[in-house]
Amino acid sequence: MHPISPKKLTALIMICTLALMAGGAPPAGGAEKAPAKDTKGTIIKKIKKIVPTYKERKDARARKSHTSEIQNDVDARAIKESASQDLKNVLVLLSEISLRSGNPTVAPVFMTDHKEVFGTKTDLAFSWVGYKMTLKLKQPHFPFRNTSLQEVIIGSFLYASGTNLGFVKSSSTFQKETRFYTNYTSEMLILRWRMARYFTSGYGLDSRQYFFVRRETPYGFRLPKNHVNVFPYLILEIGSLHEQGIDQLTEGILLYAWGGYGTRSRWSWWGDADNPQSGGYARHFSIISAWMKFGILVAGHHNLVVRLLFKGGFNNDFLNRPRFGATIDNARLDVVHGFPLDYFRVNSFSLLNMSYGFNIFSRLRLTLYFDYAHTFLPRKNNIIGTAYGIRIITIGGLPVWFTHGMGTRIFPDAPHLYHAFMVMTAAGW
Repeated sequence: MHPISPKKLTALIMICTLALMAGGAPPAGGAEKAPAKDTKGTIIKKIKKIVPTYKERKDARARKSHTSEIQNDVDARAIKESASQDLKNVLVLLSEISLRSGNPTVAPVFMTDHKEVFGTKTDLAFSWVGYKMTLKLKQPHFPFRNTSLQEVIIGSFLYASGTNLGFVKSSSTFQKETRFYTNYTSEMLILRWRMARYFTSGYGLDSRQYFFVRRETPYGFRLPKNHVNVFPYLILEIGSLHEQGIDQLTEGILLYAWGGYGTRSRWSWWGDADNPQSGGYARHFSIISAWMKFGILVAGHHNLVVRLLFKGGFNNDFLNRPRFGATIDNARLDVVHGFPLDYFRVNSFSLLNMSYGFNIFSRLRLTLYFDYAHTFLPRKNNIIGTAYGIRIITIGGLPVWFTHGMGTRIFPDAPHLYHAFMVMTAAGW
C-alpha cells in the first residue's frame, strides 16, 4: 500500500467534516452513491441560528428600547392611578380660611372602611371629624337575601350645633348666634330593601339625645332643655353611582330622597327673656331632603359631576335647620364656594353643584367649580359661588389640595364678593 500524501490527507479530512456537518456519511465501498446536498447553504443556515445578523441585532435593540419606554409609561401611570385607587384608611388634615372673618377653621379627619371584620360578614366604617365621631356597621343580606341592616352610632361634642352665622332673628334679618355647647349622641337603625337592580327602598329610625352646656352666654339667657329626639324616616334610592380614589372620580347616576317626622321628649322656648328663639312650636318637626347626582368619566381622569339638592322641613328650629356653605369641596358637604363652613342656616333651600376636573400632568390635577343656591325661607336669596382647585401628588405620593373659592349674594343684597381658601392633605393606606 502506498502512503497518502499530506495534501490528499488534508482534502479527505475536509470532505469528511463537511459530510458530517451536512448530516451525511462518506459512501461505503460498493454502496449506492447518495445524491449531492447543498452543504454550503445548510452550513450558512446553521450559522445564522447561532450568530444573529446585523438587522436582527438592530431589531433586538429597538425592541429593548420600546420595552423600556413601556416600563417608563407604566411607572407614570402608577403615579396617576394612585389618585383613583380605593383606600381602606385615610387621615386628612384640612384648613379653611375666610378673608371676611379672618378666622381659620382647622380640623383633623380620619376615615376607615373595612369589609367582613373579625371574620364575620359585617362591614365596618369609622370616621372622626373634629369633635364628631361616627361608627357604621352593616350586615349585607340580613335578615333576607335582598335586604341589609345598618347600625350607626354618632357622638358629637363641644358646640357641634348652635354656633353658626346666618341664624334667623326675624323674617328679614340675620345675626350671629349666641354660642353654647351642644353635645349629642345618636343611634340609628337603617333597613334597606333592594327591590330591583337599580331600585332600593329603606326605613330608618334615629334616636338622638341632646345635652346643652353654657359657653359665654349673656346674663338671663335660658338654654334649651336636655331632651331626646325620635325620628323615623323613609328612604328611596334609584340608580347606581360609583366614587373612587382620593379625587372622588364619580361615574353613574343616583336619585336619593328621604323624609321623616320627629318628636321631642320635651321642648321649651329658649334664649333671652325679651327675645326668645324664633320660629314656631318645635315639639314636633319634619325634615325632607332629595338629591340627584350624576358623573361622567372619560379617559380615566376627565370627570364632570352635577348635583341637584333640595332640603327643608316644617317646624324647624336651630337643631334641624339646614345649613350650607364652605369651600371644602370634597368632604360631602352642601357647598357654596367662597363662603365659610355652614355660613347659611335657613328653613329650606335648593342647591346646584357642578364640577369638571382633569389631570394636567400625572401629578397635577385641576378642578373647576360652579355653585348656585336659592333659599326659600325665611327669606329669598340667590347665591352663586365659583372656585378652582389644584391637587398635587408630592414626592412620596402625599396629595395636597388647594382651593380658592369666590361667592356672592346676587339677590336681594347688593353684590359683594367673598373669598375663602381651603388647604388639605391626606395620607391613605
